[in-house]
Amino acid sequence: MAEKKTAVVGAGITGLSAAWQASQLGADVDLFDSKKRSGGVINTENEDGWRYELGPNTLLLKDPEIEALIDNLGLKSSMEIANSESSKRFIVKDGELQSLPQSLKGFLKTPLFSNKAKARLLREPFVRPTGTDASIADFFENRFGKEILDYAVNPFIAGIHAGKPEDLSVKYAFPALHDLEQTSGSVILGGIRNMFKKTGQKK
Repeated sequence: MAEKKTAVVGAGITGLSAAWQASQLGADVDLFDSKKRSGGVINTENEDGWRYELGPNTLLLKDPEIEALIDNLGLKSSMEIANSESSKRFIVKDGELQSLPQSLKGFLKTPLFSNKAKARLLREPFVRPTGTDASIADFFENRFGKEILDYAVNPFIAGIHAGKPEDLSVKYAFPALHDLEQTSGSVILGGIRNMFKKTGQKK
């Protein structure tokens, strides 16, 4: 059987993955990109003793297909597990470095979010449903407000998905949060119910 001639446009992580999988199926693949390097927005720069990771800098291994892909590429031995003791994340706001709060108490005390944003969070259980096919931006702005979207969600999305919240589906990027809204009408109340349910199951 003649080889299938396949063109993949874009040498970012998606294009590279598609090209590799097509080649595994026996296709003759040509990869095209307007830049002179592969990797898309993924890049590492070293400057003045500091290392900057551009684009996505972490990966959540919740999907066995992703782990299988890494293993098949022979990259498993090169994986670096994030240090669990280094759990703090920082955001630059108004020229100052601010740590993201790790708890409700921390959220109420942090200068990262305004009092208006903190009050907005308390309204979340009473917010109308976003919809079944909402983007991440629509979902979080509707449920938690724009400040949470801009200073908590957006950097997180950029660090993992290297994409814009406006372009990504919350149903597929955050299925658990999407399900909480669909089943409980509220992320906060749904999360509390699940927590009590798990506690009851342990007894």
